[in-house]
Amino acid sequence: MKKLYIFIVTIAFAFSANAQFSGDYDPANWTLTGNGPNSDASVDTSGAPSTIIFNGNDSDFGDPCCDLADDYSVTVPTTGYISFSYDWDNPDIEIFYYVINGVETLISDPSDIGSLSDIPVTAGDVFAFRIFTEDDCCGRGVAIISAFEFNITLSTQENNLLSSELKLYPSSNDGVFNMSYSGNSNLKQLSVHDLSGKFIQDVDLENFNNNKVIDFTNLSKGLYLITIESSKSITTKKLVIK
Repeated sequence: MKKLYIFIVTIAFAFSANAQFSGDYDPANWTLTGNGPNSDASVDTSGAPSTIIFNGNDSDFGDPCCDLADDYSVTVPTTGYISFSYDWDNPDIEIFYYVINGVETLISDPSDIGSLSDIPVTAGDVFAFRIFTEDDCCGRGVAIISAFEFNITLSTQENNLLSSELKLYPSSNDGVFNMSYSGNSNLKQLSVHDLSGKFIQDVDLENFNNNKVIDFTNLSKGLYLITIESSKSITTKKLVIK
């Protein structure tokens, strides 16, 4: 039984965290694109999986001024949260953003070192790091990105609070489970994934009121990861259908 428990915990951790530039976020799955036709932006992935270096455009080619940007982007395979650290060097008038489906969020304008945690992303989103160059001369912006991590749960204490307030039991049966919730935030959705991370089904929890019977008798026998999302956080439970 102890060996089985260790196996379950190991598998759940491997699914919930994709540390560094590996797995779904391996550099081979990212794409570098720019809106300047002569951009010489590049990404050095020799330090992966721990670090990548994103070098912005500095071609001095005379491309039309003031709207030049280069993106290093990836399609998000699973709903969750992205965190990373950065070391940004700006010798000229560059700006460093992260972008989700074309919407920019400022990381830094002046040279800076920092980190961002728990950026929410949804399966199918296009997430990108963007270096906005303004011009294409006079020094390139360089972003060193490290400690990149994807999690299906928040890394904050809100996740632990939701987990303690929400019970899904019994943890193993033929597919009919009881769910109870004692928290104050609104529940939104329950999602089922298998151990490979493949999405199975959703259950709407918008009208959830303290207790509910969840019927998973349509699922095959096996171990599943059940992700419950509230208006403030997200948590994951393990269930066995036998």
